[in-house]
Amino acid sequence: MGNLGKAGPSRAWFILPCILVLAALVLMGLGISSFLHFARTDFVAYQPGSSISVTRDGFTLYAQEGTTGPVELRCTATGPQATVQLRPIAGRTILANGQGTFVAIASTPQNLPPGRYVISCVSASSVADIPLFLGPHIDLEAVARLIAFNIIAPVFLAFCGVVLFVFLAILRYRSSRILTPNV
Repeated sequence: MGNLGKAGPSRAWFILPCILVLAALVLMGLGISSFLHFARTDFVAYQPGSSISVTRDGFTLYAQEGTTGPVELRCTATGPQATVQLRPIAGRTILANGQGTFVAIASTPQNLPPGRYVISCVSASSVADIPLFLGPHIDLEAVARLIAFNIIAPVFLAFCGVVLFVFLAILRYRSSRILTPNV
C-alpha cells in the first residue's frame, strides 16, 4: 500500500497565481497606455498674451532647439486666483517629434489648480521674443512612479505568479504520486 501523506493543494489555490499574472497584465497595459499618451502629445505654439486652459496634469514650456542659444527664462502663470512662478527645468531635457526638437524650459508646480492662465516670461539676457511651445508636463517624480508601478511592479507580480504556480504544481504532482498505491 502507498504512503498516505499530506494531500496536495486544491485547484482553488491556482486562482492566486492567475490573479497575480492578471494584475501584472493590467498594470502593464496602463503603463503602456500612459506612455503612448505622453509620446503622442504634440507641442503647441504659445501666442504671447493669450490665455490657455490648464488641466490638473499641468504643462511644460519648451523652446525649439537651435533657434537661440541657452536662455534662462523666468516664467509665471497668471490665473484668476493668483500668479504662480513656474519651476525651471534642471539640466537639459530634450523631447522630439515630427515637428522638431524641443528643449524644456519651465514646468507647472504640482499644486497649480486647473483653470485659464496667461503665461509671461522674462529673460535675464538680452534675448527677447523667443517662440514658446506648450507640451507634456515633465515631472521626475511622475516618471519614477511610472517606472515603479508600470514596469517594476508588473514584472514582480508576474514573476511571483509564475513561481507560485510552479510551486503549487510541484506540490500537487508530488502529493498525487504519494497517494497512489504501490503494487
